[in-house]
Amino acid sequence: MKEYLFTYGTLRKNYDLKLKERVKDALQYVGQGKIGAALYDLGRYPGAIKNNKGPEVIGDVFLLNDPEKVFRVLDKYEGIPAGNSSVPTEFVRKKHTVRLRSGKDVRAWIYWYNYDPAHKVRIKQKDYLNYLKNKSTT
Repeated sequence: MKEYLFTYGTLRKNYDLKLKERVKDALQYVGQGKIGAALYDLGRYPGAIKNNKGPEVIGDVFLLNDPEKVFRVLDKYEGIPAGNSSVPTEFVRKKHTVRLRSGKDVRAWIYWYNYDPAHKVRIKQKDYLNYLKNKSTT
């Protein structure tokens, strides 16, 4: 069974993050996709909260050629401890349906923001990379 990853922030294809070098051979870019979610500015990175009836968030979909390697690196980056932990983490990794530009749906792993976003700035744009461009010009 194929495994996919949907990224919407610092793990996006066109975001310069050195960490991605460690997993680039284990990822194959599929294309852009979208999910029903609300996006929040958490400072140096965004967080998405699932919202099937609300706005959409645009991101990148990758086919995972080596899921174990990818998640060993990315889970650590996202602050998710190895093994089962009862301690709440800022992000949780769960599968969700992603709509590709082609119209096809795939089930992909997503790192969801796991805390209350009440005091965070809501990003009204669908695309975090566009938000960063606009933020730096204002």
